[in-house]
Amino acid sequence: MRIILYLFIICFMSSCKSDAELSMERGIHYYDWKMYNEAILEFNQAKYSQLRKNEKSYSDIQLLARCHYNIAITYAKMQLFQNAIQEAQQAYNLIPNKEYRELLNLIGQELASK
Repeated sequence: MRIILYLFIICFMSSCKSDAELSMERGIHYYDWKMYNEAILEFNQAKYSQLRKNEKSYSDIQLLARCHYNIAITYAKMQLFQNAIQEAQQAYNLIPNKEYRELLNLIGQELASK
């Protein structure tokens, strides 16, 4: 019986999501519901949760970059392109991948057309 209890506790603890991950999920839901200000608040909550960590693993950096990326998309949706490009640049600086570069280019094109 004790072994089953320990296995349950280990499974439960390993399946728990961090506060940052939960904030990201809430932010995505708010974005889907077109509640952009609330989405930005949740994404920022996740971002600052990650920034407060003294030691960051690669997955922490990935989550932080994703926070910046989601904030950039939300700002772009709100047509706040200066804010969007700053956040997209921070995401790209953390993890310079194709997805983040393409977002930077799209926002840059929107800024140039205005």
